[in-house]
Amino acid sequence: MTMKPKQLILCAAAVLALWGVWGYDLWAPDEPYFGEGAREMIADGQWAVPHVNGEVTTDKPPLFFWLIALFSLPFGKVLSLTARLPSVLASLGTVWLTMRLGRRLFGDTVGALSGIVLMTTYLFWDKARTAQIDALLCCLVLVALSAFEAFRAGDANPRRAGLLFWTAAGLAVLAKGPVGVLIPLGIAVTVLAFDRDLGAWKRFAPWTGPLVFIAIVASWITCATLWGPDTYSVWGAFEKHVLNRAIHGMHHKQPPWYYLTVLPVQLLPWSALLPGALVYAWRRRTDANDRFLLVHALFVCVFFSMWTEKRDLYVLPAYPAFALLLSRMLAAADDATRLLDRRFVSFPFVMTGVLLLLTGAALPAAVLRTVPTLGVPWIPTALALSGSGIATLVAARICRPTVTARTLAIGMGAVYLATVTWVYPRFDAIKSARALGEKLREVAGPDQAGGTPVFATGLGNVVQGIAFYSDGIYPRVVDDPEALAAQLAGDQKSYAVIDSETFSKLPRAVQARLFVSGRFAMSRLTVLIVAKSD
Repeated sequence: MTMKPKQLILCAAAVLALWGVWGYDLWAPDEPYFGEGAREMIADGQWAVPHVNGEVTTDKPPLFFWLIALFSLPFGKVLSLTARLPSVLASLGTVWLTMRLGRRLFGDTVGALSGIVLMTTYLFWDKARTAQIDALLCCLVLVALSAFEAFRAGDANPRRAGLLFWTAAGLAVLAKGPVGVLIPLGIAVTVLAFDRDLGAWKRFAPWTGPLVFIAIVASWITCATLWGPDTYSVWGAFEKHVLNRAIHGMHHKQPPWYYLTVLPVQLLPWSALLPGALVYAWRRRTDANDRFLLVHALFVCVFFSMWTEKRDLYVLPAYPAFALLLSRMLAAADDATRLLDRRFVSFPFVMTGVLLLLTGAALPAAVLRTVPTLGVPWIPTALALSGSGIATLVAARICRPTVTARTLAIGMGAVYLATVTWVYPRFDAIKSARALGEKLREVAGPDQAGGTPVFATGLGNVVQGIAFYSDGIYPRVVDDPEALAAQLAGDQKSYAVIDSETFSKLPRAVQARLFVSGRFAMSRLTVLIVAKSD
C-alpha cells in the first residue's frame, strides 16, 4: 500500500526525533533534573509533588515528570529513551497538527510543506528529542489554538471546540504553569480583537470550558495540598517561579531584544526566509488566516520579550506559526500565476546554501582546534552540511521554491542524523554525570545506610545528574566554601563532590585529611570525589 505524503512526513519526523535518543545519556542542565524527579516518583511512590535530589521542587508542575515516570514503569527505571519519549511524541503531535492546520487554512501544499519545515527547524528538532517540557507545552498550546481556529472559521461546534481549548490549556498549566493558559488565551483574544469580533467569545464554551480548566488545575492543587509535604505551597511556587522570573529574573536575565539575536540561529536553516514570510503575511493581513498566524507568532515572541528572564526555548510555541508562514510564502512563490516574485525567496535560499557549504568546509578545522578528540566524528556532519549547501544552491537555480525547500529539508535531515549517530554519544564524556555518579555510588554507597553525609559545592545543575546516575545518593549542597570547610574539618566521616578550583581554596589542614577517590571532566569543570575518614 502506497503511503500518503502526510504519512511519509510523519514517518520522517519520527525518525528525526527518535533516532538514537537511547544512545547517549541525560545531559545537564535540564535533562537529569526531570529524569531524577521521575526516578524518585517511581522509587518512593510520592507522585503528588515533584521532588528532586530528595527535596521538594517548586520549579515545575508535575505533568512532565508523570509522563516520564509512566513510560519508565515497565522498565522499572528511567532510561534515556523513556525520559525523552514524552518530547518525541509531543513533537510528532505538533507536526501533525501543524500540517492539519495548514491544509485547512491554505490547502494541501502548504499543509505538507509546513510539516517539512517545522521538523527540520533546529530548535524544534533539538527539543523534540530532549527531556525538557517545552515540546509538550508547544503541542498542548497548538491543540488549544487549533480548536480556537476551527471555532473561529465556523468548522467546529463552539461548545466542543471550547471544551478542547480549555482542556488543553489546563494540561499545559500542569506542564509549565500559568504560561500554559496565558499564551493560547492571549492569542485567541488578540485575534478576535483584530477581527472586531470579541463578542464571539461568548459562544466559545463560556462556562463549561473554564469550569473544566479549573477542575483540571484544582484537582492537582488539591492533591498537592492534601498529600504533598506541609512545606509545599502552590502560591509560593507561583510567586517565586512565575512572578519573580517575569519581573526580576532568576537565572537567565536578558534584554528585551534578546529574541532578535537568537531566533536567526534557532530557526536555521529557514532563518533567511522568515523576514520575507512576515512581510508577505503583513501585506495580506486583511486575510483572516494570515492575520491569525501573524498574531500567533508575534504574540509569543512579544509576550516573552516582556519577561526579564528569557531562554531561546521559551518561544517554541511560536514555531508552528513560523513554519506555516514560511510555507504559505513558498507556495505563493511557486504559483504559476506569480502571486509572489520568486526572486523574493531565491536569494534567501542562495544565502542559506552558501552558509551551509562554508560551515561544512570550516567545521572539521574548527573542531580540531577546539576539541581535537571530536574531529573525526564531526566529518560525516561536515560532509552532510556541504552536500546540503550544494544541493540547495543547485535547486535554487533550476527548481521551484517548494522543491528547493524539500531539497534543503532532506539535506538538513541528513545533517541531524549524522550528528546524532556519530557526534552525540562522544559528548557523554563531558556532558554526562554517569561516570561521576557511578563512582560516587561505588565509593560512598556502602556508607549511606549509616548516614554518612555527602556534600557538594560549585557544581550547579550537575547535582541532579549525580543523584540520577548514583541511583539515589543525594548530595547536601553547600554553596559557601567556608561552610564546606567547616563540615569537612569535623571528626565525622564524610564525602564531598567538589570542583577542583574550590578544592584548591580549602585550608591546607582540611586538604591534608582528604583523599581524592575520583577526578572527572564535566563541561568546563574538573570535578573531584573526596573522602574523609573518621
